[in-house]
Amino acid sequence: MYRGDARSAWPASLLTDPRVVHFWDEQKVVGTWFGKQPDYTGLSNGSVLWDAFLLYGAEARWDDKPSHLISTGRTIVAKREELRKSLPPLLNK
Repeated sequence: MYRGDARSAWPASLLTDPRVVHFWDEQKVVGTWFGKQPDYTGLSNGSVLWDAFLLYGAEARWDDKPSHLISTGRTIVAKREELRKSLPPLLNK
């Protein structure tokens, strides 16, 4: 979401855990969808949601919207401690 953002500029070596999958949404479809949702995430801004995390449980399914939302936050730097605390229960399942 910064001027000059490009998939080719993303350092793939930044996150190398085998569970990590890198996606690039050039058209901002996902961020636009989440940014325009009624505030079920607590992050809706009416535009494009970016620099945020949304964690869902293993039982999550996407019907009209994703279910089993566990934790959210933005900006990632500002909420990094919350993100750090929210991850272990998901990784241990």
